[in-house]
Amino acid sequence: MNRSLAALAFGNFVVGTGTLIVPGLLPYLAESLGVSLPVAGHLITAFAVTICVAAPLLAGATSRYDRRALLVAMQLILLFGHLGAALVSSFMPMLGVRIVTAIGAALFTAQAAATAALLVPPQERGRAIAFVFLGWSVSGVLGLPLGSYIGATFGWRAGFGLVAALAAIGAAAVWSALPGGLKVRPVDGAMWRAILGNASLLSVVAVTALMAAASFALFAYFVPAAHAFIDASPHEVSLLYATLGVTAIVGNTLAARFMDRAGAGRVVVWGLAAVLAGHLLWPWSAGHPALLAAAVAIWGLGHIAGLSAQQARLAALAPAYAPASIALNSSATYLGQAIGTAIAGVIIANLSGAAAYASLALLSVPLLIAAIGLSLLVSLRARVAGASA
Repeated sequence: MNRSLAALAFGNFVVGTGTLIVPGLLPYLAESLGVSLPVAGHLITAFAVTICVAAPLLAGATSRYDRRALLVAMQLILLFGHLGAALVSSFMPMLGVRIVTAIGAALFTAQAAATAALLVPPQERGRAIAFVFLGWSVSGVLGLPLGSYIGATFGWRAGFGLVAALAAIGAAAVWSALPGGLKVRPVDGAMWRAILGNASLLSVVAVTALMAAASFALFAYFVPAAHAFIDASPHEVSLLYATLGVTAIVGNTLAARFMDRAGAGRVVVWGLAAVLAGHLLWPWSAGHPALLAAAVAIWGLGHIAGLSAQQARLAALAPAYAPASIALNSSATYLGQAIGTAIAGVIIANLSGAAAYASLALLSVPLLIAAIGLSLLVSLRARVAGASA
């Protein structure tokens, strides 16, 4: 069972690295493909929108398939998608390849969480889901800085080639470690109607969308922001990414430790508060490398921890609906990423210099405050419902 969870976590590491590598390579992609930085940012938006649409639709279409075969197939899509990205030379083919690749990411993360819930007793689901999501944290500390460094040193094609190699390992790991015959409850119209009619589930999903939009408003343009703030070298950018990843691992590890005892709802609020503190520091870090590192470190403590707690929260609210509700939550994550990236692109297209990137906090901070308020409201409703039962 530990091998199975580790394989799922590694698969999430591949998904996270493949998702986050484009922001790390964005300036180099824009220059090589002959487009502006905001136009290159559409690669992030298109990837996110595809996952947003595909995750819930594919959750239903694939719910009757064996989980091992399904998850291996998604790793193979990531493998060939990143190989294709390494070979194209213009923007529109790159956009098409990223849209196809997004299908693998759309299914893997959500269904890996639902599969983890099948492998452990109910009282351990929160910890197991948080452990599987740890792969995303590790992608920040290892995959993303390594991909960014390789892209800056050897070219962006090498960065995509690295992710393709990792996906090959991920497919082999899932096939060898995960038991065959694992299936979830079929996702049908009745399940979707039950989920869409559940105000608590939909509110949790909305919290995820707000949190993702806030984080990607800054993260999508992190590399040019670091250049504008502190004239960061590729080595310094990789160190900042590593800082974000290390603290994300710490935060997610703490979340896994306390999830089943403190409750996923409290962990979500703790995570959101940490992200908010980091984003409040962000505008003041221009010209101050140590302050920028502190903002990134505090932000990292909460982001992945909050997202993994959201998955556990949905599984706890309605265990039978987890394959669909967690897929809908993944959809919300990438919808938030698309919205945050798109609005941030408009902001930086109309401003210039460090002030443009500092002003992104004017978007992210209100979103995070709204997410905290909505999350607290969901927890309050749950306590009231429990008291009246």
